[in-house]
Amino acid sequence: MFLKTVVAASLVAFALSMYLADPAKWNRHQYLVKVLTKDVKTGEISTCTGSLLSPSVVLTSSKCFPEDRKNTAAQVIITKKDSLDIMNKAMLAVRIDEGLALMKIDAVDEEHFCDKEPHPPRVARLNFKPSLTEATYQNIKPKHLQDSRCRVVAFKTNDDVEKFATSTDVQVLELDVRADEDNLMFSEINANSTGRLCWDDIGAPLECIIDEEENKWHQVGVVNGLFGRDTDQDTNSTLTFSCSDVQTMQFVVFGDNTFAHAIENVDKSSVFEAQDKCF
Repeated sequence: MFLKTVVAASLVAFALSMYLADPAKWNRHQYLVKVLTKDVKTGEISTCTGSLLSPSVVLTSSKCFPEDRKNTAAQVIITKKDSLDIMNKAMLAVRIDEGLALMKIDAVDEEHFCDKEPHPPRVARLNFKPSLTEATYQNIKPKHLQDSRCRVVAFKTNDDVEKFATSTDVQVLELDVRADEDNLMFSEINANSTGRLCWDDIGAPLECIIDEEENKWHQVGVVNGLFGRDTDQDTNSTLTFSCSDVQTMQFVVFGDNTFAHAIENVDKSSVFEAQDKCF
């Protein structure tokens, strides 16, 4: 698998997930979730990150799942509303499209799932809002994001990764992004960088301010790959790299209708309702 893989319930540490980025708390980014996938035959568990799109839909990277998903079980760890207590939700189904994975989960059942500002959003803000009079969804073109403020929100992996499931520290890393090809973007890490991603951050949300007047962060993609120093190989494919070797981050961006079609086929009504209630 492309992710950090472990046996049974043991999680093996590589290093800190992000370095020297702005610290935050999970209850300020309540849409951020932890995704655990397990091969029920071998007991191998992999960890990555995702974002809540509705009480029943989670978005992450396709790299969180093996090609053969017949023997794969998954669960999502979610923080309870306005709390640092956590809940576990089982995956019911998953749809894989063009580097994106949309998980249907056992729905989060909370009264007043979203409250309006100044309460933190309970789901990731997407590039649409249901409307009867206007177009509700627009594709995000990578070349249009190059001059935008962008950031990655991800968990700070603990040195003792046995605590991964209960850790509450989050890192927010602002970065420069550049268009690559198709729906891909990348961000280089140089010697003066204030942070970098690591293994558990695959699937973490890429957010940008796409309307300067509105000045709101929107999720426009997910972390899809990490590339190491002095190599063209994806660092996720081998255990020989450390987090300090990561030099380039790659993202899948919502640049065509793939993401919209995936939402339609997983749980369109709950995602639309969440965007309407939360924003």
